[in-house]
Amino acid sequence: MHSPIFCDGPVLEAVQLAELYEDSKTFVDMTLKESSETVLDAFADIDDPTDKAAIEEFVATYFEGPDLEFDDYEPTDWKENPLFLEKIEDATYRKWAEDLHRLWFTLGRKIKQDVKDDTDLYSLIYVDEYFVVPGGRFREFFYWDTYWIIKGLLLSEMYDTVRGMLRNWAALIDRYGKILNGNRVYFENRSQPPFFIPTVYEFYKATEDRAFLAEMMPFMEAEYTFWMNERTVEIYDESKQTNHTLNQYNVRMGKPRPESFREDRETTQDLSEDEAAVVYAEIASACESGWDFSSRWLGPEEDAPLSSMRTTKIVPADLNSIMCLSERAMVTLHNVMGNFDKVLEYSNAVKARISAVESVLWSEDAGTWLDFDLETGEGKNQFSVANIFPLWARCFVEDKNGGVTNFETKVLEYLLNSEVLDYPGGIPSTLVDSGQQWDYPNVWPPLMEVAIQAIDSVNSDEAKTIAYNLAANWTSSNWEKYDETNVMYEKYNCNDGTPGSGGEYIVQDGFGWTNGVILVLLDKYGDTLESTGDGSRLLTLSPIAVLGFCMCSRLIGSGRF
Repeated sequence: MHSPIFCDGPVLEAVQLAELYEDSKTFVDMTLKESSETVLDAFADIDDPTDKAAIEEFVATYFEGPDLEFDDYEPTDWKENPLFLEKIEDATYRKWAEDLHRLWFTLGRKIKQDVKDDTDLYSLIYVDEYFVVPGGRFREFFYWDTYWIIKGLLLSEMYDTVRGMLRNWAALIDRYGKILNGNRVYFENRSQPPFFIPTVYEFYKATEDRAFLAEMMPFMEAEYTFWMNERTVEIYDESKQTNHTLNQYNVRMGKPRPESFREDRETTQDLSEDEAAVVYAEIASACESGWDFSSRWLGPEEDAPLSSMRTTKIVPADLNSIMCLSERAMVTLHNVMGNFDKVLEYSNAVKARISAVESVLWSEDAGTWLDFDLETGEGKNQFSVANIFPLWARCFVEDKNGGVTNFETKVLEYLLNSEVLDYPGGIPSTLVDSGQQWDYPNVWPPLMEVAIQAIDSVNSDEAKTIAYNLAANWTSSNWEKYDETNVMYEKYNCNDGTPGSGGEYIVQDGFGWTNGVILVLLDKYGDTLESTGDGSRLLTLSPIAVLGFCMCSRLIGSGRF
């Protein structure tokens, strides 16, 4: 439902430009005390809508909250001792995991019936089922956050909760044709990284619930169709004389984001109306990427401003890896259901994706995959964790005998040469110190989990040692900060493990995906991780030793040994 208060219009503009709140999201998360018609009529009676005192009185009279949309509710499927806790040998880490397991109570939400009955009063989109939010200013569920939250919930054996959260996503697909950035009306124009299919796949792996899989299948098909119909670009491959279809973020919205209205107007204050509309769409597209904001999307000049945003000119390596992962999952899930025509369809989609990713995104010179710049016709050769997403998704032609491929060898070299494995607080998103939150020095938990799983997927002891030590050091760094503050943060500093910074808002705590990632790592490595020292127990290989392995692997693969 489009809201004349919370999505656009004179009330939104006047309140946001009055700067009543440090965080612009505060206003659009509030609740109306009267109908939108009454509120609009009252606003029309204000003599001067630029008078801050008058706007402040107006808001106090007709709005309340935020955070008034929820009932007290406790999930019925929470249990004291899920099995994964038994795998954690270190008593300190086990107690920490128990604390994080209990945080599902704190982060869980159930929407009041009144939000369904009086939708006009709220920006929150009603869904039937209980769900878990990220925390802090993020009072609603967010699309890609939920993937890592659900991975944690599955370890907590909260299967009914996860079913409900997946049904909430299905309800958005049914209503909007896609899963929104979050369940707020002001997110109606944009989505986020498409993790619905991989999440259903994770749920099926944990439960083998074929009936629920059958229930979700039409919605997974619809979600995939949205991304293939509305978020694709054709790139001509001269060497093969063929077109490749790849995905990109591309939100068609030529106005400021309601939740960051003031910030977007400031960004475009020196632009014409037409120029501003283009920038608004680029900003919204960056938000759809989840990386809001990053030098990945900015102009090439040093200290490029947000007005240089060019998200729609980029074909992202991470997005296409997520799509490849989704296509692989659909092959497996349709096979489970006996839908063999669909198995063939998605098998062909995987082959086409792998071919496109190699042809367009792989750089032999850089030794990694790169975001592709549609305007220059070249890869953007700067370090980004997004560059190794294809390794995580296994979006390349693998060795039939389980050997290490050239792709894997070169990506390990790339990571070592970039020196991003050396930071004590984790791998920074990029190495560009732009002041944006998805750049150096911030480390984001989901990117750490992807990096660890990607490196661990390489079939060599050396790679698995690197992955283990990354997990050990990241877990230890997170634990030290939790032990000091009793808080889990959304992002951290790569240099010292302190809470991250930068961007449009202060660092948030809670925090859903951080908790999920730590639970995943404690489940995977908890039988050997220790909370004392630096967390590492396996042999730490020097970069020279690993580079030696990489060179040997390349020579063996070339037949020169």
